[in-house]
Amino acid sequence: MNTHMYIPKPHQIAALCWVALLALGPAHLYGASKATTPAPADVKALSSEESQRLTAARRIAADNPEVSSAYEQAKADKAAARKAYLDYKSTRERAASSENAWRSLSDKALAKADPAAEALVAKEKAAFRARMAASRPEAKAGKHPAVKVAEDDGDDAGSEEGSI
Repeated sequence: MNTHMYIPKPHQIAALCWVALLALGPAHLYGASKATTPAPADVKALSSEESQRLTAARRIAADNPEVSSAYEQAKADKAAARKAYLDYKSTRERAASSENAWRSLSDKALAKADPAAEALVAKEKAAFRARMAASRPEAKAGKHPAVKVAEDDGDDAGSEEGSI
């Protein structure tokens, strides 16, 4: 009895898979099957009688009160969604504009209160950037700072002191 079993190497398996895919045809390489993509000869345009019949059926369906009501509701919902999006967009732009105005006025008032404050703010920002840059290599290496977890006292009745 032969106890040695043949195990193909990975490159041999890959080659066999490619041969099998090529044997099935190019449609299978792109995930399309012959059943879902009809051949060009199978696709026929509607005859004028079929087209008229379909048009008449669509008119009858459109005249149905439920269908027309659902259509009007869909149009109204789409218009409301568009209006909400435009409102959100304009509100976001207005908020950004007012924040920029506030920052500008705040910087001018700070400079007026103390002319040396601008240099101190720049130094503070540089120190912050340095701290953030120094903390990044630790985060990339998977060394996250320890998170202090509050002890559970067993009382879940609305007390949020000590929780994170």
